[in-house]
Amino acid sequence: MNTYTTSDLETLPARLWSELERAAAEPANPLRTPVLGTSNLFECSMRVVVLRRADAAKRQLIAYSDARAQKVHQLKLCEQAHWLFYDPARRAQLRISAGTMIHQNDAIAREHWQALPLAGRRNYCANLPPGTDIHAPGDAIAPELKLPSVTKKQLEVGYENFAVLVATVDQIDWLQLGDETHVRAVFNWTAAGWSGLWLVP
Repeated sequence: MNTYTTSDLETLPARLWSELERAAAEPANPLRTPVLGTSNLFECSMRVVVLRRADAAKRQLIAYSDARAQKVHQLKLCEQAHWLFYDPARRAQLRISAGTMIHQNDAIAREHWQALPLAGRRNYCANLPPGTDIHAPGDAIAPELKLPSVTKKQLEVGYENFAVLVATVDQIDWLQLGDETHVRAVFNWTAAGWSGLWLVP
């Protein structure tokens, strides 16, 4: 049975951030593919994204998007996003609230673009925005951009559609399921650091 003490409230945030930082570097880690929720002020939308980077010191989570995607439009209307992480093997859930900045055609976007493998850059080269109706299954990416011989120069067209989502975390809601007891805590960011409270699961 899991046992926790009041002192765990002080150490848990650092442990959780350490897990997120590790997940961003491990393709098979279940925490690397969270659900990202956004809102247009009238309804919410959810989708799975790839956690590209986590930075405990800056309280930042980073994901990429096609700049024409619905989530980018929604974040421009309401910058508060919600992330849902779940590790089924450990039966641990994280719900994270974060204000989000969109970086496109700036130094931050260029830094991440330069680090992106060619196969990843191809994903932003569709000649139609995500969600556009099409007559047959496909991704609207030109066939020549899928050739093994494709060059960085050819894929540079995708940079105009590339957006980096930088989310600065202000709340973490952690839930650990157990066979006999479930444990839950919430952490809010304050001027003094993370402030935690135990919650009824």
